[in-house]
Amino acid sequence: MINQREISSEQSLLNEKGGLIQTGWARSPLWIYNRSAIRGVFTRIVEVDRYILFSDMAVLVFEIANRGRMIYASVQISNMVQGATFYDAYRLNTPIGMVDLPPSCGSGTVKIRQKNCTIDFSVMTGGSRLIKVDLPTFYGGTGLRGVVVLTPVSVNEYIATVHPWRRDRRAFRYNLRNPAFKAEGVMQFGTDELVFSKDNGWAALDWSRGYYPHGEVHYLAVASGVSGGRQIGCCIGYGMEDNSSGTENAFFIDGTLYKLGQVTFRISPRDWLAPWYFSSDDKRLSMEFQPVLEYRIKHSLLFQSIKERRVFGYMSGTFIEESGITCSFHNLPGYTERQKMKL
Repeated sequence: MINQREISSEQSLLNEKGGLIQTGWARSPLWIYNRSAIRGVFTRIVEVDRYILFSDMAVLVFEIANRGRMIYASVQISNMVQGATFYDAYRLNTPIGMVDLPPSCGSGTVKIRQKNCTIDFSVMTGGSRLIKVDLPTFYGGTGLRGVVVLTPVSVNEYIATVHPWRRDRRAFRYNLRNPAFKAEGVMQFGTDELVFSKDNGWAALDWSRGYYPHGEVHYLAVASGVSGGRQIGCCIGYGMEDNSSGTENAFFIDGTLYKLGQVTFRISPRDWLAPWYFSSDDKRLSMEFQPVLEYRIKHSLLFQSIKERRVFGYMSGTFIEESGITCSFHNLPGYTERQKMKL
C-alpha cells in the first residue's frame, strides 16, 4: 500500500520557479493551473480536453489536444453491436503551442471553427456540459453532427491528481477525471442516429494539463453505466509518473468517489482482444474487461509522435464498499488505451 495524500484546500499548482507546490489527490479540481507559470520549452507542454460517451451499443470519444507541436481535434465512433469503428482527426489551424484551452475544467468554452471542423465544448451552470459538433467530412464524407448534454449526478466528485516524474522533477501531470455524467442527445452519423437517452447514455470527462518528459507510456481504463439501478463508473490507470502520494485510481457509485491504491492490469501481450483483468492491492476491486474492438492511432510532427492503442468493450466485476457491502456490475460499456508519447 502507498501513502495516499488527500488535498482538501485550493492552492496554486506551481511556485514562482515552476516547481510543484504539493502533489497528491483530491475530490475536486483544487489546484489552480497557470500555463505561464511553467518554466520550460513549449514543445513539452501537454493540454487535453476529452469526453468519452457511452451507451449500450456504442462509445464515442471527442478530443481536443495540444501535445507540443501536435495540435488537433479527433472524433471516434465505435459501434460495438456492429463491430465497426470510425476515426478522424483534424489538424488545427493555430500557431504551434497556442490552442486556447481553458486553465480550469470547471468553466470556460473551447470552440474550434474551421471549414471542415466545428466543435464546441462548453461548461454550463450547475456543472453540466455541452458537446456540439458539425463535421461534414467525417469518415470520408459520411458526416457527423449533433448535440449532447452531460449532466452530473447529485454527488459530483472528481478524481484529481498531481504527479511528478521520477527522472525529471520539472515534469508533471495534473489530471481530472469524472465518469459519473448522464448523457442526453443525438449524434447524426450519415443516415444513422446515435441516441443518448436518460436511461441509456453516460459519459466521462478526462482533462489533463502538464509539462511532460521526452518519453511517456500510460495505460488507462474507464467505464460508465448503470447496474442494479445505480450509476457505476471507474477510472484506473498508471504510467511512468511518481504516484507515491496518491494514485489516479477510483471507483464511483452514484457520483461518490471511493479511492483505490494500486491496480494491476493483466493484458495478454499476444491478443489484446482476449479478456483483460484488473485487481486492486486491497482486494476491493476485481474486474474483467471483455474487448470487442481494437483501433490504433498515430500522430506525428517533426520529431514528436503519439501512438495510441484503443480498445472498446464491456466491464464486469465486483467492488467492496467501505461498509463491507459488495457492489456487483455487469457489462458496463468501457474504454481502455495505451499511449506512447515522444516530445
